[in-house]
Amino acid sequence: MSQLEKHTLLFTEYLAANPFHGKPETLYEPMNYIMELGGKRIRPALVLLAAESAGGNAEAVLPLALGIETFHNFSLLHDDIMDAAPLRRGKPTVHKKWNEAAAILAGDNMLVEATRLMAVHGDREGHILEFFLQTAREVCEGQQLDMDFQQRDDVSEAEYLEMIRLKTAVLLGCAMYAGAVAVGAAEANAAKMYDFAIDAGMGFQLQDDLLDTFGDPAFTGKQAGGDILAGKKTLLWIEMWANANQEERTAIEQLMADNDEARKVTGIRELMTLTGAEARVRELSESYFQEAASLLQELDSEGLNMAGPSELLAFLRGRQH
Repeated sequence: MSQLEKHTLLFTEYLAANPFHGKPETLYEPMNYIMELGGKRIRPALVLLAAESAGGNAEAVLPLALGIETFHNFSLLHDDIMDAAPLRRGKPTVHKKWNEAAAILAGDNMLVEATRLMAVHGDREGHILEFFLQTAREVCEGQQLDMDFQQRDDVSEAEYLEMIRLKTAVLLGCAMYAGAVAVGAAEANAAKMYDFAIDAGMGFQLQDDLLDTFGDPAFTGKQAGGDILAGKKTLLWIEMWANANQEERTAIEQLMADNDEARKVTGIRELMTLTGAEARVRELSESYFQEAASLLQELDSEGLNMAGPSELLAFLRGRQH
């Protein structure tokens, strides 16, 4: 069993043994539902892997791993409402299975639970809670930028990359930083682990955009071309529009006005490839993964055992869902 598999199993068992509970049950059922949908468990794995890489015990930081994963799923729950997404990991989203009001309140309570869990190590070990709260604020800023971008036609590549750094990458960074600091890692090494996770997260999100548009729904568990149908200004869209000639821009506008979803997705995908947008995003994603690999080598040379994070990076680079 690989280090990644071992830590994922450890977290999965911990999650199963620690469901959310309380009264009324109708508040906690949607919370447990989204937590049990599965997923790759990358963020809790990063907490555990960071702790062991820094010479600590992974089991000691399981509450932090649960806190990070709870916050992540809170953000997904609210994202799904904002995006009107029908599916999450191949199953009905919380607001579809229950209703929007129930989903909003369940998400609110998940944020409370996540904060409580992140306070386990708190000020005693490197102000982890304070670091987490700053990260949570950045994630919200990233989500607002993502929504703002849907109303703009002039979003730049740099703006988009900053948005995904905030919306996605900083939480991965927080996961690794928290795991390392909780077991007493030197601040310099914890900071370098944070930077590694940021780069891995950037590559991961760009790859996620590619999978949403070009991936097989049988593997991704998401609606094919969901970002296209939602009119999201992903980097694929930004590069396509920037590189398109007038004839291609007219075709894009006509496709986006088409009520046939399958024709819209197929046509936009073809134009993303034709204009070089797909190739550019793949190139950028790999460049971030390469930066992350370089940071792993630096940490290895400083005496930390980075075998687990290295496995995770290899998994992210090769994933199909």
